[in-house]
Amino acid sequence: MFYLKTRKGRNLYIEDDNVYTTCPTCGTEFTVDIADIFRDGESDLYGTAVFCPDCARKYAEDGQ
Repeated sequence: MFYLKTRKGRNLYIEDDNVYTTCPTCGTEFTVDIADIFRDGESDLYGTAVFCPDCARKYAEDGQ
């Protein structure tokens, strides 16, 4: 899930510093660059989960 954060009543413009997600493993909230995530042309907004840097590193170290 991806979402924007802004003040109530304002237009929501998607920019490189205002798109957020939550790590599916630890629940940490962090910003993401959706252009980078969707660059492959196969990802979608509803089925894509992004790990935070710490969980991604642990996942890679475990060889999964």
